Amino acid sequence: MTWIAAALSLLAFYWWWRDRISGSYVPLIFAGLGLVADVTAELILIIGGIETYITASPFAFALTGGVANGLYTICGILLTLSTPLNGRERAWALVMWAAGILLSVGALANIPLVTAASTAVLFALFCPWCVYLAAKLR
Repeated sequence: MTWIAAALSLLAFYWWWRDRISGSYVPLIFAGLGLVADVTAELILIIGGIETYITASPFAFALTGGVANGLYTICGILLTLSTPLNGRERAWALVMWAAGILLSVGALANIPLVTAASTAVLFALFCPWCVYLAAKLR
């Protein structure tokens, strides 16, 4: 349930970001589809419980880590491209979104080391990015 709340807060952040830059709503379609994939994956794990965890978890993890994260990353990339940023900010975003893409590839290919390492980089860059962007765009 916590992960679903996190996905909802990400969608709210993306909506806020889009409003601040008066951007297109198209990126939010990707984020909305990501939310559907995330909630579906979490429900598979919640409803199936321990009895189906071994068989259902690979699909659920590919759905949340690969599909949902990939769609969230596309949304972030599109919003970034529509945001006035300087060179340093664009470099930050480039590394951050590259980690998001790598996370999705790692999750879809079932390569735990790639998934874990790229998740660490993505979260280390994305969390401060949210705070930085909030200050920059207010």
